[in-house]
Amino acid sequence: MRRAFSLVEVMITVALVGILAAIGVSSWRLSHYQTLRAEIPPNVAGIRQAQMAYFATWDTFVEDVDWYPADLRGDGSDRQLTSWPAGAGGFDTLGWRPQGAVRGRYSLSVGDQAQFQVDGKCDVDGDGEVAAYYATEDNPGAWDSHTVY
Repeated sequence: MRRAFSLVEVMITVALVGILAAIGVSSWRLSHYQTLRAEIPPNVAGIRQAQMAYFATWDTFVEDVDWYPADLRGDGSDRQLTSWPAGAGGFDTLGWRPQGAVRGRYSLSVGDQAQFQVDGKCDVDGDGEVAAYYATEDNPGAWDSHTVY
């Protein structure tokens, strides 16, 4: 007697492998995008620390509302690393510079009563929805899941 798989068994196996592959690829993509965004929190924390040290010395915060290295173009360009520009305004005043090229964009704003906010954002998947991370003098950092630029 010859032993073989029936057509139904083969179809069920192929369907199960297809489902597992779809789940795996989706999970891998999410993990990949999280990895690309991983530079934002430590950079924002470093900028926050530089801002606090500057305030301790000069009794004022530095403001630079421009986005560095450049503003988002909304075309998925955050997938590519971008060099930090020379003459980055308030960041040069703070003495802060990333160790290498970045995917995110960073900005400094100062509010009333000597409050500041450091913002970092990126769109690594190119879908037009920006992942934004911020820190203030009271808050060491948090993702802003509602921000879309």
